[in-house]
Amino acid sequence: MNVRNLLILATATLLAVVLALLLVDRADEPGSAERDGELLPGLAARVNDIDAMEIVAPDGRTVATLHRARERWRMREKHDYEADFARIHGLLRELSEARRLEARTANPEWYSRLGVAAPGEETGGGTLLRFPDSDLPSLILGKRDPAEIGRYVRLEGREQAWLAGRTLDVPLERMAWLERAIMDIPAPEIREVSVRHPGDENVELRPGDAEGSVWVMLDPPADREVKQAWQLRQTANALAKLNMADVRPHEPTSVPADAVETLFTTRDGMVFSATTFSDEAGDWVHFRVAGEEAATGSGSSQDPATAEGEGGSVTAEEAAGVEIDIVAVDGRLSPWQFALEADRFDRLRPSVEDLLVAPEGASEE
Repeated sequence: MNVRNLLILATATLLAVVLALLLVDRADEPGSAERDGELLPGLAARVNDIDAMEIVAPDGRTVATLHRARERWRMREKHDYEADFARIHGLLRELSEARRLEARTANPEWYSRLGVAAPGEETGGGTLLRFPDSDLPSLILGKRDPAEIGRYVRLEGREQAWLAGRTLDVPLERMAWLERAIMDIPAPEIREVSVRHPGDENVELRPGDAEGSVWVMLDPPADREVKQAWQLRQTANALAKLNMADVRPHEPTSVPADAVETLFTTRDGMVFSATTFSDEAGDWVHFRVAGEEAATGSGSSQDPATAEGEGGSVTAEEAAGVEIDIVAVDGRLSPWQFALEADRFDRLRPSVEDLLVAPEGASEE
């Protein structure tokens, strides 16, 4: 056999080996239908029917067990308090739209590089999403790709990892999944504020103009100067955009004797009673909501058909509407105690001294 024939035979052999390798790779490669398909097939058609979701952190800790009950999404780890509907709905919508863009590794030894190893493993564990009581597969979310196109993912129990075409934001802080907004009542909607400290010290604030933008302190000490009106307004504005830092069920026995009660009376006659106190777990507030007469313990001699309000007469129908609101808001707030950030907590319960200008020569802390 001459050199030319040897070269031809060697070339043919090499081509056969390359062809065999290509066929093996193609046989192992996901098909185009799977590669370009939905990340969670079938979710888009029933995204509004999903009623439970569990989130497990890469370290194996359960972040949130979310479920729908009493017409709301709720979190079991926070005593079934209301969850953030917008965040949950946004994640489900993203999942329903996410597609498998590119197949990545199917080798378990490489999962840690993409962050799609099972939660609880030493390195490279991902965030696990489960859908209890559903036939949807659980999903392991890994790292975001360097180009920020999407996120590496893997279906639990499957070897193939993918680049999905959505970043899929899944916070690992428990509070991020709760509805943190408590209420939003700005100062112009408040008619008066009364702060009742233990003993005989009370603080009474009233608006000094019709718009409620300027506030004054009633009966200040004759020999002291009151702080500027905008500083007093901070207390009147304490219920505006009020968010919680934590939440727990209300236990009357947990409220100490030195708690401070602040009454916010709105222009439509609702009275928000905020009882504030501190313990080793934080700074807390408990709300009760009542009508003005119930809060003051006074009766009414007005015609039941009409009553005088800020803007004139209020019909019986309007008064009934307020009563319905009172019951609904009290039913939502009163079962809970809310932890607050220190600044907002202090604004809810100023003392007389807090609202006075420090005497000349005195140092303010």
